Amino acid sequence: MVVSALEIANLYRNRWQIEVFFKWIKQNLSIKTLWGHSENAVNIHIWVAICTYLLVAKVKHALKSNLSIYEILQILSISVFDKTSIRELLTEYQTNQNVKEQRNLFSD
Repeated sequence: MVVSALEIANLYRNRWQIEVFFKWIKQNLSIKTLWGHSENAVNIHIWVAICTYLLVAKVKHALKSNLSIYEILQILSISVFDKTSIRELLTEYQTNQNVKEQRNLFSD
């Protein structure tokens, strides 16, 4: 088979874009194990994770939060059944993190 150098470069570039996309998925989406192994199950799982990521990014932008998307996801995951508003949850977390010095209970 004779393939031109340009075709090989294009194939490699496309393959590299796929690798970069999967790296982004591994770093940004919390997919530990897949729900299923069929093509449909994998597609649904990835799209749900992407939609969740985008919703949290939208909340972060709307609230002008300094927290990372990962931190916001952690707060929401432990507060899933809490009736507190998202704005209140995130601002309360930020104020607790801004405490410079806490009193040492064991000091003399």
